Amino acid sequence: MNEKILEVKNLSVSFNTYAGEVKALRDISFHVNKGETLAIVGESGSGKTTLGRTVSRLYHKTGGDILLNGKP
Repeated sequence: MNEKILEVKNLSVSFNTYAGEVKALRDISFHVNKGETLAIVGESGSGKTTLGRTVSRLYHKTGGDILLNGKP
Protein backbone atom coordinates (compact mmCIF):
# COMPACT_ATOMS: atom_id res chain seq x y z
CA MET A 1 0.00 0.00 0.00
CA ASN A 2 1.30 3.46 -0.90
CA GLU A 3 1.61 5.94 1.94
CA LYS A 4 0.85 9.50 0.82
CA ILE A 5 3.41 11.92 2.25
CA LEU A 6 2.19 15.05 0.45
CA GLU A 7 -1.26 15.52 -1.05
CA VAL A 8 -2.43 18.64 -2.87
CA LYS A 9 -6.13 18.78 -3.78
CA ASN A 10 -7.72 21.41 -6.04
CA LEU A 11 -5.16 24.06 -5.07
CA SER A 12 -5.88 27.59 -6.30
CA VAL A 13 -3.86 30.77 -5.76
CA SER A 14 -4.86 34.29 -6.80
CA PHE A 15 -3.10 37.62 -6.38
CA ASN A 16 -4.66 41.07 -6.33
CA THR A 17 -2.81 43.55 -8.53
CA TYR A 18 -3.43 47.11 -9.66
CA ALA A 19 -4.87 45.63 -12.87
CA GLY A 20 -7.20 43.26 -10.99
CA GLU A 21 -7.12 39.67 -9.83
CA VAL A 22 -4.55 37.29 -11.34
CA LYS A 23 -5.39 33.59 -11.06
CA ALA A 24 -1.91 32.10 -10.78
CA LEU A 25 -2.90 28.47 -10.06
CA ARG A 26 -6.25 26.81 -10.73
CA ASP A 27 -7.34 23.41 -9.40
CA ILE A 28 -3.90 21.77 -9.09
CA SER A 29 -3.98 18.25 -7.66
CA PHE A 30 -1.22 15.69 -7.10
CA HIS A 31 0.24 13.45 -4.42
CA VAL A 32 3.66 12.08 -3.53
CA ASN A 33 3.95 8.66 -1.96
CA LYS A 34 6.66 7.60 0.45
CA GLY A 35 9.85 6.87 -1.48
CA GLU A 36 8.77 8.80 -4.59
CA THR A 37 10.25 11.91 -6.15
CA LEU A 38 8.18 14.54 -7.96
CA ALA A 39 9.54 16.88 -10.63
CA ILE A 40 7.62 20.01 -11.59
CA VAL A 41 8.46 21.19 -15.12
CA GLY A 42 6.99 23.80 -17.41
CA GLU A 43 7.51 26.99 -19.31
CA SER A 44 8.59 30.22 -17.67
CA GLY A 45 5.57 31.78 -15.97
CA SER A 46 3.61 28.53 -15.74
CA GLY A 47 3.38 28.59 -11.92
CA LYS A 48 6.17 26.29 -10.74
CA THR A 49 7.57 28.76 -8.20
CA THR A 50 4.10 29.81 -7.05
CA LEU A 51 3.23 26.15 -6.47
CA GLY A 52 6.41 25.52 -4.47
CA ARG A 53 5.99 28.64 -2.38
CA THR A 54 2.34 27.87 -1.67
CA VAL A 55 3.08 24.28 -0.61
CA SER A 56 5.84 25.71 1.62
CA ARG A 57 3.29 28.15 3.11
CA LEU A 58 5.16 31.23 1.88
CA TYR A 59 2.07 32.20 -0.17
CA HIS A 60 -1.56 31.87 0.94
CA LYS A 61 -3.82 29.54 -1.00
CA THR A 62 -7.21 30.82 -2.10
CA GLY A 63 -8.72 27.36 -2.43
CA GLY A 64 -8.05 23.67 -2.03
CA ASP A 65 -6.14 21.61 0.51
CA ILE A 66 -2.49 20.82 1.20
CA LEU A 67 -1.93 17.78 3.42
CA LEU A 68 1.41 16.64 4.82
CA ASN A 69 1.24 13.16 6.32
CA GLY A 70 -2.56 13.48 6.22
CA LYS A 71 -2.68 16.72 8.22
CA PRO A 72 -3.31 20.28 6.98
